[in-house]
Amino acid sequence: MAIYQPEIVYLHVDEDSLPFFQAMASKVRIEIIQMLKKKEMSIKEMSEELHLSSAIVTKHIQTLEEAGIVSSRSISGKRGLKKMCSLQINEAQIIFDNNYGEKKRSFIQVDIPISAYDRCEVFAPCGMAEADKLFGRIDDPRYFKASNRNRVSLLWFSVGYLEYPIPLFDVDLSEIKEIEISMEVCSEYPGFNSRHLSDLTFSINGIEVGSWTSPGDFGDRKGKYTPAWWSLGTEYGLKKTLVLKEEGVYIDHEKISDVALSTLIKAQKDPEILRFKIESNKDAKHPGGLNIFGRQFGDYDQDIEVRFMRKEKQKEHENRYDQPPVK
Repeated sequence: MAIYQPEIVYLHVDEDSLPFFQAMASKVRIEIIQMLKKKEMSIKEMSEELHLSSAIVTKHIQTLEEAGIVSSRSISGKRGLKKMCSLQINEAQIIFDNNYGEKKRSFIQVDIPISAYDRCEVFAPCGMAEADKLFGRIDDPRYFKASNRNRVSLLWFSVGYLEYPIPLFDVDLSEIKEIEISMEVCSEYPGFNSRHLSDLTFSINGIEVGSWTSPGDFGDRKGKYTPAWWSLGTEYGLKKTLVLKEEGVYIDHEKISDVALSTLIKAQKDPEILRFKIESNKDAKHPGGLNIFGRQFGDYDQDIEVRFMRKEKQKEHENRYDQPPVK
């Protein structure tokens, strides 16, 4: 079964990144990564394919785990527990200029709890959970409008939408070149189904900006932050980032529409609020529902993160060589 791990890692050339570079300096570990690109494998399976002992392969896996490249889980086998391994990341980018992040990634961040929507329409099957217990009754949409839902850390529904007001109190949109909205999501299926597709549609200020198809509802392993008491199937999602630029809208690096950021800003009715809507439509090609993970659930200890990326300010000395010489 394929394990979906789309995370991108950005590496600076410094001492903190040394475990990653050391992990990659091995032909055997490169071969292991190539095998895990195709499927999840056990230590024994890799040992047989590499013609190495399980003890040696285990040491290589430990090195890859310490570098954050591979993750593992234990499952029951014929003779006790069996260690299954999968890739933890999909892409790594090396940044040689250590000032790159400061120059290119100046931003204002706003964190939105997943329960902080102010408009919704939800249909059963559905439900909500706090970090230590279920919230309300499962399959009763009325609880999605409960005023005391502020501690909800996981919510799911088969059909419907949620709309979030994103505050702009500290944001001057005239100084913003792009907006990023990051969240952990997946499809919704009774229990879980890693191949259950779901088309999720996004709108900003009432304008539909595109859709993304979730590849499944994931419960094959425990989510890194999912509490131990949770046993209803879904364990983790995929971290996806909706990026709004002047040249169009993207999910991570994939363009999903040509809607310009300026068009979305012009459609704004309240100067202090940006409206963000996520929907699972019953008329979609894949009407597969939605799970949204907040803090203390899933693989990422975060709510909905919104980043307003500032434009670069032109320095006084820039473009001085474009001016005619002074005589």
